[in-house]
Amino acid sequence: MNNQPVYNWEIDHGDPNDKNSKIIISVKPHSGLISKWRIILPADYEGLSDWGIIEDGETELRKPRGIFETGKIQLQDGQVVIVIGALEAVSKTKAARLILNTPPPHFLGFGFSEDDATAPTNIEGISFEDHPH
Repeated sequence: MNNQPVYNWEIDHGDPNDKNSKIIISVKPHSGLISKWRIILPADYEGLSDWGIIEDGETELRKPRGIFETGKIQLQDGQVVIVIGALEAVSKTKAARLILNTPPPHFLGFGFSEDDATAPTNIEGISFEDHPH
């Protein structure tokens, strides 16, 4: 069993003392390409400011090709989520990025789908349970 993370997560928590501070989360593979990537957020989270793709060395977030978005869906564990993503591949030098308002969601997941129109089956996630509000 491999317990190493599949993805490289970069998180800028911003200033936890500033209620208007943004949290920036970038996710990319350690190697190779990942197309049909998906980000999973709690459906009741209202702090998503923007999302897209950003390449290393760039400062501007851009909308990816082949955007995928769901309405509310219920996972097998009962959680209700939304799923966003794209067909355009992310790589070691090109990340999927979320810009979130504070407070962050209590969890965030990332994975990829086997086909163009479905949510991911294998998800790697992070939790913000202890993030100061």
